[in-house]
Amino acid sequence: MSRRALLLVVALTAGLLTACAGARPAGSLLPPLHRRCLSAARHSAPLVTEWPAAEKANLEALLRRGGVAVAYSGCEMHVLTECRAPGAYAWMRTTPANDVLEIKGADELYAKLPLGAVSLEGALARSGELKVSTYVAGQLRLEGATAADLGSGGECARATHVIGALAIGAFTLARGESHAAKASASVASVGEGGGKRTVSTGVVSAAGNIDACAAATELAPDPSCASPLQVFLWPIPGRATDEGPPGTVKVDFVAADASRRWDVYVDDEVACTTPCVRWVAPNRPLLLRTRDDGLFSGPDKLRLVGLGARAAEAPLQLQAHGTQTGKLATGITFTTFGGTAIMTGIALTALGCSRDEAGMCTAGQITLGAGALVTAGAIWLILDALPRAELRALGEP
Repeated sequence: MSRRALLLVVALTAGLLTACAGARPAGSLLPPLHRRCLSAARHSAPLVTEWPAAEKANLEALLRRGGVAVAYSGCEMHVLTECRAPGAYAWMRTTPANDVLEIKGADELYAKLPLGAVSLEGALARSGELKVSTYVAGQLRLEGATAADLGSGGECARATHVIGALAIGAFTLARGESHAAKASASVASVGEGGGKRTVSTGVVSAAGNIDACAAATELAPDPSCASPLQVFLWPIPGRATDEGPPGTVKVDFVAADASRRWDVYVDDEVACTTPCVRWVAPNRPLLLRTRDDGLFSGPDKLRLVGLGARAAEAPLQLQAHGTQTGKLATGITFTTFGGTAIMTGIALTALGCSRDEAGMCTAGQITLGAGALVTAGAIWLILDALPRAELRALGEP
């Protein structure tokens, strides 16, 4: 029985050491992030064909009372009902025109239909292809105001853009090429009451009567071809997300200790030195390196395999923490003490238990257990003292 106890203690010690060795501080190695919605946020003219009917009806009503402000973040755009923007929308008839978007993968879906991408992923997966046919009759353009004229009180404080123009007409969304020909059925426009709605089997959604688009006049569109199709957004100065190169994220690199400076390497080249702001690819490896040497070796280094899951909250701040020398020295000291106790405990336990000397066997087990706990805590201190990166949304406390 005493030998079984010895084996149990040794196994417990090994488990503690293994667990501590793998307990690298969170944030030092970060998983890659899917960037579809963030990339979609760079579009200044998203289609609204797949918006919920209630949202489009709300938009149509607000267009009649003046400028419309929205909060736009890529895969979502919310009309701010209580925010009254200056100006008024004037109708401009254009030559009727149609366009067809072919979508054959999820990346294309988020790039071409960001506002409806989440709800359409299932339909795309089942059919393998979606086709959006739009028929534009004209535009409503905001006159007498600019995005800078919007106030900042109340709900307007949430606004990121003002709708500068809105293309209206009719559209159909169908599954695959074989269904596109069926998409010409007459459908009541959004907000039109009591209209007959006829949708063919291959049509996922539709609005407006395509044949009525040519009936628009200089004064107004035909009521049967007046569905919102695409919004053209004016960014509000200081509020809309800055735009960098496609597929990149804005990151503010700073040092946790203001007295230290870190060089930021991208593709083995120095991109900047903290504090600095750069646009970087979210899945690209990064290296941060201090300009001064550490306590026990050369400069501190931080390697990241990507920006991590919080990159969806961009813009981000990456705060670099250097080696905490006091904590590291304490951890090394107590690791020595704990290791000595473990070796002593193993010797006493083996000797006492093999000779059936209960006192020595018990003392060895107690020493071994105490040494294991001290060593585990000391290893945690060492790991916690090593350089680490902390990601947070910019402005987050």
